[in-house]
Amino acid sequence: MKRAQKEELTPEELDNRLSGITLSTGNVNKKYIVRDIVFATDRIETDLFSPEVNANDVFSGVYRQLKEIAFEYEADAVINCHFEEKYVEYQGKWVVEIFAYGTVVQFTQTTIG
Repeated sequence: MKRAQKEELTPEELDNRLSGITLSTGNVNKKYIVRDIVFATDRIETDLFSPEVNANDVFSGVYRQLKEIAFEYEADAVINCHFEEKYVEYQGKWVVEIFAYGTVVQFTQTTIG
């Protein structure tokens, strides 16, 4: 049975599928095969260190990109993720540029016996 492509899913169905994909800054304690190394970027006009700003919201764009890439690979996780950010002036405004990368993996089934 072929998995659905992103374009075939409603936004709610896609969000549900993406929520099942693991993102981790470390390794996972499951057997897996490596599919690929992937990258994501985002640029946001915000003051990351302002008390009114939720850093999780700022990074949510690259989180989603990594999960969407894993979904396209029909993979289960992106592990060993790294995130870098820097403030730069872009078109006359100060923005946070975020660069992220990780390893897309497919969990493998194990049998005992």
